[in-house]
Amino acid sequence: METPVNAPIKEKIRLEFVKLREMNFKEKREYIWEYYKFHIVCFFVLIFILISVLNIYVFNPRPDTVLFISWNAGFATDEQIDALIDALEERLVDKDANEEVAISQVFFSSGDAEADMANVQRTVAMIAAGMIDVFIADLNLLRDYANVGYLQPLDSVLAEIRAKNPEVYRRIEENIISAPTETNQEEKEERMVGISIGSSPLFTRLGIFRQELYIGVAISSTKLDNVAEAIIMLFEE
Repeated sequence: METPVNAPIKEKIRLEFVKLREMNFKEKREYIWEYYKFHIVCFFVLIFILISVLNIYVFNPRPDTVLFISWNAGFATDEQIDALIDALEERLVDKDANEEVAISQVFFSSGDAEADMANVQRTVAMIAAGMIDVFIADLNLLRDYANVGYLQPLDSVLAEIRAKNPEVYRRIEENIISAPTETNQEEKEERMVGISIGSSPLFTRLGIFRQELYIGVAISSTKLDNVAEAIIMLFEE
Protein backbone atom coordinates (compact mmCIF):
# COMPACT_ATOMS: atom_id res chain seq x y z
CA MET A 1 0.00 0.00 0.00
CA GLU A 2 1.62 3.21 -1.20
CA THR A 3 1.24 6.35 0.89
CA PRO A 4 -0.33 9.16 -1.21
CA VAL A 5 2.17 11.98 -1.75
CA ASN A 6 -0.38 14.71 -0.98
CA ALA A 7 -1.95 12.98 2.04
CA PRO A 8 -2.12 14.95 5.31
CA ILE A 9 0.68 14.28 7.80
CA LYS A 10 -1.62 12.42 10.21
CA GLU A 11 -2.84 10.20 7.38
CA LYS A 12 0.74 9.49 6.27
CA ILE A 13 1.68 8.45 9.80
CA ARG A 14 -1.40 6.20 10.09
CA LEU A 15 -0.68 4.50 6.78
CA GLU A 16 2.97 3.95 7.75
CA PHE A 17 1.88 2.19 10.94
CA VAL A 18 -0.57 0.05 8.94
CA LYS A 19 2.23 -1.02 6.60
CA LEU A 20 4.59 -1.81 9.47
CA ARG A 21 1.97 -3.95 11.27
CA GLU A 22 1.70 -6.17 8.21
CA MET A 23 5.48 -6.86 8.11
CA ASN A 24 7.58 -9.33 10.07
CA PHE A 25 10.59 -8.16 12.10
CA LYS A 26 13.13 -8.55 9.27
CA GLU A 27 10.88 -6.74 6.79
CA LYS A 28 10.31 -3.89 9.27
CA ARG A 29 14.03 -3.50 9.84
CA GLU A 30 14.81 -3.45 6.11
CA TYR A 31 11.91 -1.09 5.35
CA ILE A 32 12.85 1.39 8.09
CA TRP A 33 16.50 1.39 7.06
CA GLU A 34 15.68 1.74 3.35
CA TYR A 35 13.27 4.66 3.73
CA TYR A 36 14.56 6.36 6.88
CA LYS A 37 18.34 5.79 6.89
CA PHE A 38 19.04 9.43 6.05
CA HIS A 39 16.89 10.60 8.96
CA ILE A 40 18.44 8.03 11.30
CA VAL A 41 22.00 9.04 10.38
CA CYS A 42 21.14 12.75 10.76
CA PHE A 43 19.53 12.05 14.14
CA PHE A 44 22.63 10.31 15.51
CA VAL A 45 24.95 12.99 14.07
CA LEU A 46 22.89 15.67 15.81
CA ILE A 47 22.94 13.70 19.06
CA PHE A 48 26.73 13.36 18.79
CA ILE A 49 27.14 17.11 18.16
CA LEU A 50 24.81 17.96 21.04
CA ILE A 51 26.69 15.67 23.45
CA SER A 52 30.04 17.13 22.31
CA VAL A 53 28.84 20.71 22.80
CA LEU A 54 27.39 19.92 26.24
CA ASN A 55 30.63 18.17 27.21
CA ILE A 56 32.79 21.14 26.16
CA TYR A 57 30.64 23.97 27.49
CA VAL A 58 28.68 22.42 30.38
CA PHE A 59 30.14 19.21 31.80
CA ASN A 60 33.87 19.63 31.08
CA PRO A 61 34.54 23.21 29.95
CA ARG A 62 38.10 23.99 28.97
CA PRO A 63 40.03 26.04 31.54
CA ASP A 64 40.60 29.72 30.88
CA THR A 65 44.29 30.28 30.14
CA VAL A 66 45.61 33.05 32.40
CA LEU A 67 49.08 32.90 30.83
CA PHE A 68 50.28 31.18 27.65
CA ILE A 69 54.04 30.80 27.16
CA SER A 70 55.47 29.82 23.79
CA TRP A 71 58.83 28.22 24.64
CA ASN A 72 61.00 28.45 21.52
CA ALA A 73 64.58 27.94 22.74
CA GLY A 74 66.70 26.15 25.31
CA PHE A 75 65.96 22.76 26.78
CA ALA A 76 63.62 21.73 29.55
CA THR A 77 62.19 18.30 30.28
CA ASP A 78 58.46 17.68 30.52
CA GLU A 79 58.90 17.31 34.29
CA GLN A 80 60.60 20.73 34.52
CA ILE A 81 57.90 22.36 32.38
CA ASP A 82 55.20 20.81 34.55
CA ALA A 83 56.97 22.05 37.69
CA LEU A 84 57.18 25.56 36.20
CA ILE A 85 53.46 25.46 35.36
CA ASP A 86 52.67 24.39 38.95
CA ALA A 87 54.79 27.23 40.36
CA LEU A 88 53.16 29.86 38.14
CA GLU A 89 49.67 28.55 38.84
CA GLU A 90 50.26 28.90 42.58
CA ARG A 91 50.45 32.67 42.05
CA LEU A 92 48.32 33.31 38.98
CA VAL A 93 45.38 30.90 39.13
CA ASP A 94 42.21 31.45 41.12
CA LYS A 95 41.66 28.14 42.93
CA ASP A 96 37.88 28.61 42.74
CA ALA A 97 37.91 29.20 38.98
CA ASN A 98 38.56 26.90 36.03
CA GLU A 99 41.91 28.41 35.05
CA GLU A 100 45.36 27.25 33.96
CA VAL A 101 48.84 28.32 32.87
CA ALA A 102 49.91 26.75 29.56
CA ILE A 103 53.42 26.28 28.17
CA SER A 104 53.98 24.99 24.64
CA GLN A 105 57.48 24.02 23.49
CA VAL A 106 57.80 24.89 19.80
CA PHE A 107 61.12 24.91 17.95
CA PHE A 108 61.93 26.18 14.46
CA SER A 109 65.14 24.29 13.64
CA SER A 110 64.06 20.67 13.77
CA GLY A 111 65.68 19.86 10.42
CA ASP A 112 62.27 19.13 8.92
CA ALA A 113 61.41 22.08 6.66
CA GLU A 114 57.71 21.25 6.49
CA ALA A 115 57.41 20.86 10.26
CA ASP A 116 59.27 24.15 10.80
CA MET A 117 56.98 25.96 8.36
CA ALA A 118 53.92 24.47 10.07
CA ASN A 119 55.22 25.71 13.45
CA VAL A 120 55.80 29.20 12.02
CA GLN A 121 52.29 29.33 10.56
CA ARG A 122 50.79 28.06 13.82
CA THR A 123 52.69 30.69 15.82
CA VAL A 124 51.59 33.52 13.50
CA ALA A 125 47.97 32.35 13.73
CA MET A 126 48.15 32.21 17.53
CA ILE A 127 49.63 35.72 17.69
CA ALA A 128 46.84 37.01 15.44
CA ALA A 129 44.27 35.33 17.70
CA GLY A 130 45.81 36.83 20.85
CA MET A 131 46.55 33.39 22.30
CA ILE A 132 50.25 33.83 23.10
CA ASP A 133 51.25 36.05 26.02
CA VAL A 134 55.01 35.62 26.21
CA PHE A 135 57.82 34.04 24.23
CA ILE A 136 60.89 32.36 25.67
CA ALA A 137 63.56 32.41 22.97
CA ASP A 138 67.26 32.85 22.33
CA LEU A 139 68.58 36.32 21.64
CA ASN A 140 68.63 36.02 17.83
CA LEU A 141 65.06 34.72 17.65
CA LEU A 142 63.83 37.35 20.09
CA ARG A 143 65.39 40.09 17.95
CA ASP A 144 63.79 38.56 14.85
CA TYR A 145 60.42 38.62 16.62
CA ALA A 146 60.93 42.29 17.51
CA ASN A 147 62.02 43.11 13.96
CA VAL A 148 58.84 41.72 12.40
CA GLY A 149 56.55 43.25 15.01
CA TYR A 150 55.67 40.17 17.07
CA LEU A 151 56.76 41.80 20.36
CA GLN A 152 55.41 44.77 22.27
CA PRO A 153 57.80 47.13 24.11
CA LEU A 154 58.20 46.31 27.78
CA ASP A 155 57.68 49.84 29.13
CA SER A 156 54.29 49.26 30.76
CA VAL A 157 55.19 45.78 32.08
CA LEU A 158 58.45 47.08 33.58
CA ALA A 159 56.62 50.02 35.16
CA GLU A 160 54.21 47.60 36.81
CA ILE A 161 57.06 45.39 38.04
CA ARG A 162 58.85 48.44 39.49
CA ALA A 163 55.65 49.49 41.32
CA LYS A 164 54.97 45.98 42.67
CA ASN A 165 58.48 44.91 43.61
CA PRO A 166 61.29 47.50 43.38
CA GLU A 167 63.92 44.99 44.58
CA VAL A 168 63.12 42.53 41.81
CA TYR A 169 62.97 45.39 39.30
CA ARG A 170 66.58 46.31 40.18
CA ARG A 171 67.65 42.75 39.35
CA ILE A 172 65.65 42.77 36.13
CA GLU A 173 67.04 46.15 35.08
CA GLU A 174 70.48 44.61 34.60
CA ASN A 175 69.05 41.99 32.24
CA ILE A 176 66.91 44.11 29.88
CA ILE A 177 67.81 44.05 26.19
CA SER A 178 66.68 46.38 23.42
CA ALA A 179 66.18 45.76 19.73
CA PRO A 180 64.82 47.58 16.67
CA THR A 181 61.07 47.16 16.87
CA GLU A 182 58.52 47.70 14.13
CA THR A 183 56.47 50.75 15.07
CA ASN A 184 54.73 51.28 11.73
CA GLN A 185 55.08 50.42 8.06
CA GLU A 186 57.98 52.81 7.45
CA GLU A 187 60.37 52.86 10.38
CA LYS A 188 61.77 50.90 13.32
CA GLU A 189 62.68 52.17 16.75
CA GLU A 190 65.08 50.79 19.37
CA ARG A 191 62.89 49.70 22.29
CA MET A 192 63.15 47.49 25.38
CA VAL A 193 61.74 44.16 24.18
CA GLY A 194 63.31 41.38 26.22
CA ILE A 195 64.76 40.25 29.53
CA SER A 196 67.53 37.70 29.98
CA ILE A 197 66.13 34.91 32.18
CA GLY A 198 68.69 32.15 31.63
CA SER A 199 69.98 32.39 35.20
CA SER A 200 66.56 32.98 36.77
CA PRO A 201 66.47 31.92 40.44
CA LEU A 202 63.17 30.11 39.77
CA PHE A 203 64.67 28.19 36.84
CA THR A 204 67.65 27.23 39.00
CA ARG A 205 65.37 25.90 41.74
CA LEU A 206 63.51 23.83 39.12
CA GLY A 207 66.74 22.41 37.68
CA ILE A 208 66.54 24.43 34.44
CA PHE A 209 70.18 25.41 34.53
CA ARG A 210 71.80 28.42 32.93
CA GLN A 211 70.98 28.77 29.24
CA GLU A 212 70.67 31.62 26.74
CA LEU A 213 67.00 32.34 27.32
CA TYR A 214 65.11 35.60 26.95
CA ILE A 215 61.50 36.50 27.61
CA GLY A 216 59.44 38.88 25.47
CA VAL A 217 55.78 39.86 25.45
CA ALA A 218 53.63 39.01 22.42
CA ILE A 219 52.23 42.04 20.61
CA SER A 220 48.64 40.86 21.00
CA SER A 221 48.76 39.85 24.68
CA THR A 222 46.27 41.59 26.95
CA LYS A 223 47.21 39.75 30.17
CA LEU A 224 49.97 42.17 31.15
CA ASP A 225 49.23 41.95 34.90
CA ASN A 226 49.88 38.20 34.79
CA VAL A 227 52.92 38.68 32.57
CA ALA A 228 54.40 41.14 35.08
CA GLU A 229 53.66 38.78 37.98
CA ALA A 230 55.27 35.85 36.16
CA ILE A 231 58.44 37.85 35.45
CA ILE A 232 58.61 38.89 39.10
CA MET A 233 58.40 35.22 40.09
CA LEU A 234 61.31 34.37 37.80
CA PHE A 235 63.57 36.81 39.64
CA GLU A 236 62.41 36.38 43.24
CA GLU A 237 65.14 34.92 45.48
